[in-house]
Formats: sequence, C-alpha cells, structure tokens
Amino acid sequence: METGSVNLWEDCVQCDTDTQKINHLASLVINQKSNNDFYTSKEVSEILNISLATLNNYCSQGLIAYSKPQRKRYFFKEDINEYLKTYRVRSRQ
Repeated sequence: METGSVNLWEDCVQCDTDTQKINHLASLVINQKSNNDFYTSKEVSEILNISLATLNNYCSQGLIAYSKPQRKRYFFKEDINEYLKTYRVRSRQ
C-alpha cells in the first residue's frame, strides 16, 4: 500500500504479523484524522464536563461507545451525539 512516495507496509519495520501491520496502518489513519470524525478521551471529558475517571466508568459500563485500535481510546462524533440524545431531558410545555 502506497501513499505518495511512502510505502506504508515497508514503513512498519517492527511488524512481524498481519495483525501488527493492521494496527500500524490503523494508527497512521488515526494520526491523519479529520477533526470532525472523532474525539480523544480528553476532548470527550471536556465536552461532557466530566472527569476522565467518570468517562472510564461510562465506557466500562457500556454507556458510551468507543474504538480502541491500539492503546488510545477514540470516540466517534456520532456516538457522543447519540449518548447526549439518550440522556436528553425534554422541556415541559
């Protein structure tokens, strides 16, 4: 797989298995993310005005969906919006 003049497979010098290569490519994609695609844990905790510990609890309870291709956790914007919609309180009229 090549992008420009860089061979992404050869760039993965520490990748011995296909799984390691896939993880390496996933990290490259994540590092080139668009700001509108997903958030980091820190960004989500700021958006929701909660601590990172509370966010960790929500994730372990399955309240907020996330992706974890390597060590870092990422949250898709639509998942955070869905969480906010789930716990929305409607105004009374």
